[in-house]
Amino acid sequence: MEEIKTELQMIKMSEIQSKEVEWLWYPFIPYGKLTIVQGDPGDGKTTLILNIAAKLSKGEGLDSEMKLPEPMNVIYQSAEDGLADTVKPRLELQEQIVKEY
Repeated sequence: MEEIKTELQMIKMSEIQSKEVEWLWYPFIPYGKLTIVQGDPGDGKTTLILNIAAKLSKGEGLDSEMKLPEPMNVIYQSAEDGLADTVKPRLELQEQIVKEY
């Protein structure tokens, strides 16, 4: 078996240039970064996130100030909800709700 060597790279923070965070939905969701939603069972995490995903994938903003030029791609990952019995039915329900508004 061939040994794989990993080299540790030290980075000085003095060499890093600071920049502003770009927000998709200020101050909740930074644009282009991982966002984790956590809470107790039944708090509505899946409903909230699928509502957000449904709106963004249709090019709709999350509030009156958010203007999207086109629909966005959304990656949704769940560690606890079943796809067939929870995620898809809730996403379909959110799609119906978005259509009504």
